[in-house]
Amino acid sequence: MSVFEQVLALLKDPSPPSRNRHFAGFAGQRGGRVHRLYRLYRALAQETTRLAARPGATARLRRESGDLWLELSDPDLAYRRRCLLPPELCAYFSERLAQHR
Repeated sequence: MSVFEQVLALLKDPSPPSRNRHFAGFAGQRGGRVHRLYRLYRALAQETTRLAARPGATARLRRESGDLWLELSDPDLAYRRRCLLPPELCAYFSERLAQHR
């Protein structure tokens, strides 16, 4: 299982993991990377949900040159973010955005 597949499994799990409770699973270099990426993409997913619910703000996916980008913007906050999504997480973010349209 790739690192991003592990991150996806954690994102889909309804009970969030704890680095302390699941220490053995996050031990070592690979486990640390999985945990860091999980926290990053969990925060990005939460941000996507918040922006999708705000009037005037946008959260969308855009394909460019075969890559899928997540674009978030809120003109009221003068905020814009653009993130390249790994292929393993594209469907997850597509589903999240579809839920809030």
